[in-house]
Amino acid sequence: MKIKYILFFLFIFTKSQAQITWYNPLQQKFAVVQGQAQPETIGTSFQRLPNALKDEVRPPVWALSQNTAGEYIEFTSTAKKIKIRYQVSGSLNMPHMPSTGVSGVDLYAHNEKGAWDWAPGVYAFKDTVTYTFDNLAAKRGKIFRLYLPLYNSVKWLEVGVDEGTTLTFLPINKQKPIVVYGTSIAQGGCASRPGLAWPSIFGRKINSPVINMAFSGNGRLETPIINHIAQIDAKLFILDCMPNLGSRKLYPEEEIRKRINEAVSTLRKKQPNAPILLVEHSGGGSEHVLDTVRNTEFKTSSQILVKVYNELKAKGVKNIHLLTTKEIGMGIESTVDGTHPNDIGMMEHAIAFEKKYREIFK
Repeated sequence: MKIKYILFFLFIFTKSQAQITWYNPLQQKFAVVQGQAQPETIGTSFQRLPNALKDEVRPPVWALSQNTAGEYIEFTSTAKKIKIRYQVSGSLNMPHMPSTGVSGVDLYAHNEKGAWDWAPGVYAFKDTVTYTFDNLAAKRGKIFRLYLPLYNSVKWLEVGVDEGTTLTFLPINKQKPIVVYGTSIAQGGCASRPGLAWPSIFGRKINSPVINMAFSGNGRLETPIINHIAQIDAKLFILDCMPNLGSRKLYPEEEIRKRINEAVSTLRKKQPNAPILLVEHSGGGSEHVLDTVRNTEFKTSSQILVKVYNELKAKGVKNIHLLTTKEIGMGIESTVDGTHPNDIGMMEHAIAFEKKYREIFK
């Protein structure tokens, strides 16, 4: 009798496990990974740069380009429960950034009223990472957006829903994107989850695709990346690289000036009508941060950028703009370590970028 009960419960358990239908976004007939600069050159992969650039960029840049920062997948579904399973290739977390930010996913939904909803998930970070989003209000017109990990590389990923419910991946958005070339901050360090990186918040606020070309410690206004993004028919280019050009020992003023000038020149030649937004170092704006050396380094970087910006304006370069440290407005509660924004700092960034965006396109 006991054996019959055991077999019965095993049957019920096995049946319940078999009721999930899994979908692989990379096995669709059309591209579905949003946030890649030129998806037609990347193929069935989550990487951010095409293979043709591997020998042109420095090895650290190539390695970081495998991280899925800023990428997301959109789909519709009638399911009340959505499961995600995937594997990553790097460490799950960092000392100053949790697993949910480094290696987690994040589920939002654009509802029928045009507002954004968010789904809390139950997660487990193991060899295969799993997220379960349950009790979802499945309404007609709701478009789900699944953000991928900020600081890890996804080997494979599947989305699962109960049998009898539907899931349909959406093709990539054909709107002109905002292109962000930046550092660890723009890559998402140190947001608590992917949807709270400032480029992701910013994209939701203005309802526009954002391509995240940020590389932790390696956003240095380098020619291969500038040439790459210059091929994009972008609505706006954001150059936010000053945090990685702060050291005067490594980057004398003349070298920084040269890089800024060359970046603007290349973008303007390839995309004559797209606005270019230069961004000061987001740090150094608070007199209450008790590290005078760091503050001076940050401020000096911004001062050099402003000089070049004013010179470019004086030369008649059109449609070039500046976002200042003061406008970003980070305070002593805005970072985890004096440089990298926490969720407060990320929101401050996003609000500042949205305000500047609306000024540019008013």
